[in-house]
Amino acid sequence: MLTEKQLVEYLDKILTDKMHFQTYIELQITNKYLDLAEIVDQELIRIDLSGINQFDGSVHFFEAETQLHIQHPAIYRQFCDYCYLVCPESQFDRLDTKTKQQQMDWATEIGVGIITISEEGNLRVRIHANRQHFDPLIRKEVLRVMNKRFKIRVNTIPLWERAR
Repeated sequence: MLTEKQLVEYLDKILTDKMHFQTYIELQITNKYLDLAEIVDQELIRIDLSGINQFDGSVHFFEAETQLHIQHPAIYRQFCDYCYLVCPESQFDRLDTKTKQQQMDWATEIGVGIITISEEGNLRVRIHANRQHFDPLIRKEVLRVMNKRFKIRVNTIPLWERAR
């Protein structure tokens, strides 16, 4: 079975090589400039993989789990445009039909996408994420943290806001 680290490595390679994302492994947002305790009842959030789509400027968060559990990645929805759970395809396929359907229904309801990755590194989007409400102040802080790690090379104004 793939580990969380392997899932992140496979997805990072796909996002950078094939989809032209600028990515950040283990991005941490602290309560230095945001009141995280008020937003998510934590003092720090750490996302396994985040990225900026170079085409439309959207911010994507990817939380790797070795099981299909939507609850954990759901807390990150307020910090990105699109939020995904990434899990091993083998674990996804192993779940009983009822549990799998419950998790997929909940993911659809809250707008979290589901991606599975096979042992061979093949990616499959099971559910596409919905665009989340991303507060401009939170976006500014997420982009600041990303840019501090290494310079953002793309337009960070989302495509849907550029015509305004």
